Amino acid sequence: MKKIIFVLLSAIAFLQASAQKLPTTQKGSVKAPVNFKIDGKADEWGNKFQAYNKSTDFYYTIANSNDELYLIIQTKEIHVFNKIVDRGLTLSVKNPETGKAANFTFPTPVNNVINRRLSTSLRGDMLLTSGKVAEADMIANNKKLRDSHKFIKVEGVEGVDTVLSVYNENGIRAAELFDNNRVYTLEMVIKLKLIGFSSGNVNKISYKLKVNPIDGFFKPDGREVFEEGMQPTPEEMVKLRAEVHLKAAKMFGGTDFEGEYTLAE
Repeated sequence: MKKIIFVLLSAIAFLQASAQKLPTTQKGSVKAPVNFKIDGKADEWGNKFQAYNKSTDFYYTIANSNDELYLIIQTKEIHVFNKIVDRGLTLSVKNPETGKAANFTFPTPVNNVINRRLSTSLRGDMLLTSGKVAEADMIANNKKLRDSHKFIKVEGVEGVDTVLSVYNENGIRAAELFDNNRVYTLEMVIKLKLIGFSSGNVNKISYKLKVNPIDGFFKPDGREVFEEGMQPTPEEMVKLRAEVHLKAAKMFGGTDFEGEYTLAE
């Protein structure tokens, strides 16, 4: 058990060190790999990313081909993938020259909250599960994602429906997967012409990535933390409420950041 815990802590330390070496927002242009697949896997990228954003707690890369804009994000943070699985990740793109803007949100669930039905061994904090259990969890949870997340929400694209199937013919695709290490990966690709860019031209895109908040949860006041009969002082209540609200905001609140990307030639 001590050996397992040591290995786990070492892995976490490595991920934290890797995150510290990366910029908060991507700095350079990236040419998308030839024949890349939108399948929820980072294999084409060697699981390496251009940036780690501390506001949203995920790794990401933006890239492009001659005709498409590509996004991949990856996270192992439970509070992050819970929010994405529940309310989606929104990519907002804007052409600074024309002012044309568009939003793309995936997943867009049509059923009730899916993450409450995800396997507890996948969602549990630091649970040590066997390889077979992790594999079974991965298969079960990815099936639930496929069954519930079949749509992409689109805003601001002329001539395109506001809700599209992930199997649409408009040039907007998305996919997501968990692996057996509880790492969540989401990919999205959009035809450049849909957001006002011409193939082969070098242009700058303003973008925003948002992890959407989970609405409808109670606003804790900290009282339930104290045992029955205890009488916290006003100072203790103020401190506790601040701590509880901060934790609730991290678990359920929305996060976002903005950046600028120059299309690779």
